[in-house]
Amino acid sequence: MVEAARFLFIVLLGFASGFTSGAFGVGGGVITTPAIRLLLFQSSDIALGTPLPVILPSALVGGFNYWKAGKIIPRIVLYCSLFGLAGTAAGSYATALIDTRYIMIITALLIFYLAWRSFSTAIGRDPFGYLEKAGGGRRLPVWKLALIGFAAGFFSGFLGLGGGVIMVPAFFFILHLELKECLGNSLMVIAILAVPGTLIHAQLGHVDWLIALAMMLGVMPGAYLGSFFTLRARNRRVLMLFSIFLTAIGIIFLCKEIGGLI
Repeated sequence: MVEAARFLFIVLLGFASGFTSGAFGVGGGVITTPAIRLLLFQSSDIALGTPLPVILPSALVGGFNYWKAGKIIPRIVLYCSLFGLAGTAAGSYATALIDTRYIMIITALLIFYLAWRSFSTAIGRDPFGYLEKAGGGRRLPVWKLALIGFAAGFFSGFLGLGGGVIMVPAFFFILHLELKECLGNSLMVIAILAVPGTLIHAQLGHVDWLIALAMMLGVMPGAYLGSFFTLRARNRRVLMLFSIFLTAIGIIFLCKEIGGLI
C-alpha cells in the first residue's frame, strides 16, 4: 500500500513537471530535481541524473502540440541544438574550474531581470513594442541562433539550469518570435540537449529508472495539457505567468546560494 502511494505521488510529480514544461517551454527539471532530492530522499547524483530521461518525452509531447499549431521553425531547432550541445559540453567542463556559487547568484539576478522585462511587457509597459514586433519578421542570422544555443547549453551544463529559462526570453526579446513560437522551439531544442546528458548519467548510474518511468507516466499527459492550455491562452496572460515562473526560479536559486555562503 505504501509503495503504491509512493508510485502515485511520483506520477503526480511528473504531471506537474510536464505541465510546467509544456506551458512554459522549459525542461521541468526545476521541479523534478528538488522533488527527487527533498521529497523522495534520493542522493544529489540521482536527483540530477534521473530528470534527464524524463525531459525527453515531456519535451517531445509538448513540442508535438506546438508543431501541429505551426509554431516550430526547423532552422532555429537545428542551429540552437548544434551550438547548444557544444555549450553543454563547455559548461560541464567549466564546473571543475570555476566556483559556481557566485555565478549562480549572478544568474539569479539575471533571471529576475528577465522576469521584470517579461512582466513589464505583459502589462503593457512595452516601450520597444515586443508583443507587436513578435512574429513580424524571419531574419534569423546564424550567429544569433549560435549565441542563444551556446548560452542555453552552457548554463544548462554549468548550473543544471534548464535551457528554456534562457532560450524563451532570448527568442522573444532578441529574435522577436511570436511567444508561442518561443515556447515550442525551446521545447524541441531541450529534447535534443537532454540526450547526451541522459546517456552519460545513465552510464554513471545516476538514473533511478523506476522513478524515471513513474514520472514519464505523468509528464506526457502533463506536457500535452500544459501546451494545450498555452496554445489557447492569450499571449499577455502567458507572458505574465512566465514572468511569475521566472521569479520563483530566481528566488529558489538566490536563497539556496546565499544560504550556502552564510
